[in-house]
Amino acid sequence: MQANAKLQLGDYYLIEGDIWEATLLYSQVDKAFKEELLGEEARFRNARLSYFAGDFEWAQAQFDILKTATSRLISNDAMDLSVFIMDNLNLDTTALPLSMYAEAELLRFQNKYDASFAKLDSISILFPEHSLEDDVYYLKAKLYREMEEFLLAEENYRIVVEKFIEGIRGDNAMYELAEMYETHMDRKEEAMSLYERLFIEFSSSTFAVEARKRYRALRGDEL
Repeated sequence: MQANAKLQLGDYYLIEGDIWEATLLYSQVDKAFKEELLGEEARFRNARLSYFAGDFEWAQAQFDILKTATSRLISNDAMDLSVFIMDNLNLDTTALPLSMYAEAELLRFQNKYDASFAKLDSISILFPEHSLEDDVYYLKAKLYREMEEFLLAEENYRIVVEKFIEGIRGDNAMYELAEMYETHMDRKEEAMSLYERLFIEFSSSTFAVEARKRYRALRGDEL
């Protein structure tokens, strides 16, 4: 209970911008529960904090270790972030666009949505047609969804699905759009269509199994 409280307090400090207090609390939990799920969660939050702060090489090294985490959620998130950093850091001569994107993600974590949108717009203006273009649309979609601006979220998810489906955000955007259609917009047929496309065309995706389950539930199968 105390360790969970420390993780939540660490998140609070991060929201307030106090990175050092946040990493101190995460590290305490990591040390106390090194071989347990709580320790993995603490290590993931510390690695994510380093990513937010722009220490990409160290963060990627930690995410690579966490790919084998006991928790599938931590493992999947670590894998996504590791691949994301590799794709956008190794192909560029400057880390500035990636740093700006990480700042936008931190601002989202801090619920500073207007500032996050402004940072994403700056990336589009300063680095047009950058490899982060699909990621900018994807993060905007997530921001709009959290703000319950579902039509604007749909617009940005659609751009990723239609223009960048082969990118690392393609299957994420497809699944999240389908789930949004199902749970927030009462558009079950469109949700089913996307779920079906996901588990047929992207069978190796981490979302394929869940997409099949949701498709069958919407179709009325007995599960």
